[in-house]
Amino acid sequence: MQLSAPTSIRAALAAASAALLAPAVQAQATTPAPVTASTHTWKGETALLLYKEGGGRVTAVEPVVSARRTDGNDQTLGLKLTFDALTGASPNGAVAQPTAQTFTSPSGNSTYTTDANRQPLDPSFRDQRTALAYSLEQPFGAGRRIALGANVSSEYDFQSLGASASLAFDFNDRNTTLSLGAAFEADRIKAVGGAPEGLRPAFGAGSARTGSGTRNVTDLLVGVTQVMSRSWLMQLNLGLGRGSGDHSDPYKILSVVDGSSGLVTGDRYVSEQRPGSRTRTSLYWQNKVHLREDVVDVGYRFYRDDWGIRAHTLDFRYRYELGGGLHLEPQWRWYRQSAADFWRGWLVEGGEWSSATQRASVSAASADPRLAAFTANTLGLKFGMPMSAASELSLRLQAYRQTQKQPAAAPGVLATLDTAPALNAVTFVVGYSRDF
Repeated sequence: MQLSAPTSIRAALAAASAALLAPAVQAQATTPAPVTASTHTWKGETALLLYKEGGGRVTAVEPVVSARRTDGNDQTLGLKLTFDALTGASPNGAVAQPTAQTFTSPSGNSTYTTDANRQPLDPSFRDQRTALAYSLEQPFGAGRRIALGANVSSEYDFQSLGASASLAFDFNDRNTTLSLGAAFEADRIKAVGGAPEGLRPAFGAGSARTGSGTRNVTDLLVGVTQVMSRSWLMQLNLGLGRGSGDHSDPYKILSVVDGSSGLVTGDRYVSEQRPGSRTRTSLYWQNKVHLREDVVDVGYRFYRDDWGIRAHTLDFRYRYELGGGLHLEPQWRWYRQSAADFWRGWLVEGGEWSSATQRASVSAASADPRLAAFTANTLGLKFGMPMSAASELSLRLQAYRQTQKQPAAAPGVLATLDTAPALNAVTFVVGYSRDF
């Protein structure tokens, strides 16, 4: 059985590989030399990412290969192939109890048991994904560029098709760049065992499952990049996005507990339900400052959506030149978010849920830790070294710790249990790049 990968894991993998494979932006005001027929090259990059969560949770292996070629007409073609495999255990959304709990797998063909006083994890979690991305960038007139992209991603229970387009306009003697972009993604979700009907009993009588679901996502971006001085480059981006369709995770449930004892009761477990749309806004501010030899990179991002989530991200990197092309790059990333309006650690019998009618008094509810209030810190260190005049090897190690805010007003035994354990993870990336 294969289950969809948690969004937070996919995001971590994508960010790590993107940071390795993305071209560096230099903080300087010099105008780049024009590309001629004699200077066009292929640039190939490959990376292997290893990700492991503590407590026997998810482990991921992700190889990435990309290639870019710029020809004599300053046209750049890019290709990127990604494969990742994930295994381990993932939280199913139920809350810990003082006794062991037994759950039915999403396929309905097996069961698994969680020990007393432990966060319920589904040990059958595994997934494989293959993704291919294509990009084309070229000038159209003086100081203007257009970029087009397409991508396809396939998993056992999830398929995605996407397309993007952006325009960039240089002016102010090429010291200012205005960027406009749009992207569209069409997803199809085909859950193992069928998608459960939201806010219905997850198992047994009253449960109901349907076929596949769909979701469409549109994103818009407006950005300005400004050369502030010969050593300072600043970028400001405003992002707007909207998704419509099936946003629920078909593998997440909530516990139904007694309002006095905190023990599971009645229908015991209910499938989650999220709103059918999501509108997002983000503001990103980045500064790159080139010192005498080193480079300081500081970024801040603010995010909000109509689910009630507000998030702040601060990212600091310092590239320290060791000489001879060797360099170290320590990183610190801090992240904090508030909980979604419909996030619940559990549903109270007779309150948000009635086992007599098998109906909820709320229109949406989820116990997914990704939608809870939490703070996360990432500490990382990258080492880069040239292998030749046209190639480089890099190593990156990151340690991640996520601390979730404990649910308030926990009834009965839940007040004595760790209902929101911390998450620790380690990421290691080895990369190699070469010009041909």
